[in-house]
Amino acid sequence: MVELIAALVTELGCREPRSLAEQLATLADGAASRAMVLDEADYGRHAWAAAEILLDHSRPGTS
Repeated sequence: MVELIAALVTELGCREPRSLAEQLATLADGAASRAMVLDEADYGRHAWAAAEILLDHSRPGTS
């Protein structure tokens, strides 16, 4: 999964794609785990918000 994500964020021109891919995979894994534990199917919305921030900060011209 990390390799796929790394390829996708590389296409987007993100800085440090491997590190970003690991972070995004961790978010996905964590959201899936929390959704199961809390029995809350839409828990992924929290990971989505965090992923948007990570992606925004990894694009060239951002900090």
